[in-house]
Amino acid sequence: MLTKVAENIYRKVVPLPNNPLREINAYLITGERNLLIDTGFNRPECEEALRSAFAELGISETDVFITHLHSDHCGLIQQFSTENSAIYAGETDGELINFEAGNLYWRMLDDLFIKYGFPKADFGRNTDIHPGRKYCHKKRVDFTYVAEGDVLEYGGYRLRAVCTPGHTPGHMCLYDEEKKILFCGDHILGTITPNICIELSAENPLGDYLNSLEKVERLEVRQLLPAHGTPIADMYARIRELKEHHRQRLEEVLGILDDSWKTAYVVAQYMTWEITCKGWEDFPAPQKWFATGEAIAHLQYLYFSGRIQREERNGVYCYRK
Repeated sequence: MLTKVAENIYRKVVPLPNNPLREINAYLITGERNLLIDTGFNRPECEEALRSAFAELGISETDVFITHLHSDHCGLIQQFSTENSAIYAGETDGELINFEAGNLYWRMLDDLFIKYGFPKADFGRNTDIHPGRKYCHKKRVDFTYVAEGDVLEYGGYRLRAVCTPGHTPGHMCLYDEEKKILFCGDHILGTITPNICIELSAENPLGDYLNSLEKVERLEVRQLLPAHGTPIADMYARIRELKEHHRQRLEEVLGILDDSWKTAYVVAQYMTWEITCKGWEDFPAPQKWFATGEAIAHLQYLYFSGRIQREERNGVYCYRK
C-alpha cells in the first residue's frame, strides 16, 4: 500500500514475512531528486513491494537515507541505489553496517552476548538465530556520512539530521523545522516499545536512549513518521509513555535482583514479556536473544547509575543489589 502522507512524501508499507514486526514503513520523497528513507530486508518480498511503489510514482533513481544499522532498514541498499545515488547514514551506524556485511561483526556480537551470560550452545554461531544475519546487504556501501545538524534538501523540505542513539549506537532522525515533520525511524514507535539492546560500541544504550528522547522532546513536531506502525498523533504523550515503560522495567529488574549474583540471561527469564509461550524454554531462539539484550540494557543502566553492583565471574558479567 502506497499512501501520501504530506506534499511529495509517500509511505510504502513493506512486508517483513515471518517476522514479529510484520512490516516496515519506507518513505519516498519525490522531487528534482528523490529520497528513499529505509528499505526493508534483503529479500524478494521487500524488494518487490518497493519496486511497485517506484513504478506507481514513476521513479527510476533515488538517493537513500538509512536511519540505522538494522537489516530491516538497510538490507536493500544496493538494489535501490545506482552509481548516481547518494547513500546517507550517520557515521557510527554506517561503519557498523559495513562491518555487518562480514561475519566478524556477528562473531563479535555473539562473544559480547556470551559475556553477559547467553549460553553459547543456544546459538553456536548459528546465522539463523537473528533475522538481521540472514537478510542483510552483502557488499560494502560507499556512504555519504551525515552529522548532527547537517541538512538534506528534497521535495521542498529541509531535513536536518538529528542523532538519537539508543536503539542503535548511531540512530539518526530527519527533522524539517519549518514544516514540523520528524522521520523518526525506530526511535519512537506507537504500538510497541523500540528494542533497546546492548550493541558493539555501546555500554549504556538505555541511558543513551532516554537522553535521546529528551532531545527529541524539545523539538516542535506536528507530524511524526515512524518506521513501523501508523503515524503517531501525539509524539509528546508517546514519549511520556516510553519513559514510564522503562521506569517500570527498571523497577522490575531491581525486584528480580537480590544479594545473589545473576547474569542478564537469568534476569531475562523472570522479566515480563508479551509473547505467547508457556515459559522461557519455549521462547524462540531469536526472542531469547532480544529479551536478553533488553535485560542487559536495563542492568547496565542501573549499574552506571550506581544502583546495583556488577562483577565479572568466570569471564561473565553478573549483577546483584
